[in-house]
Amino acid sequence: MDTAMKKRVEDINPIATRHECEELEAKLQGQIILEDFNNPVGLFGTKEALAVIKSFYDKRIVGCPGAEGEDEHDVVWFWLEKGKPHECPVCSQYFVLELVGPGFVSNPPFCPQIPNPPSFT
Repeated sequence: MDTAMKKRVEDINPIATRHECEELEAKLQGQIILEDFNNPVGLFGTKEALAVIKSFYDKRIVGCPGAEGEDEHDVVWFWLEKGKPHECPVCSQYFVLELVGPGFVSNPPFCPQIPNPPSFT
């Protein structure tokens, strides 16, 4: 493909930052960074086989809808933190956070193709 015809992240979304920028860059290269990242599905998590939730950060908000059918319940929202398995208080499903990437950074960089904005301190 001619380099003049190649799309760049800036062409698709000029204000993309951090992970959105990384996801768009991967998509342009025909890759997927995290499949089902925002809508995890899988088997009911037990103490022996926890439901794994992926995250770019050291903690993430998760909603538990319970099991399917009669065991389904209203969604219970909670913070899931790295290294701290969590048990749903309604259905006793167990969850664990799987960190994808370096984890939380207090001042994460912007898109590698776009220079960081100037500091106004």
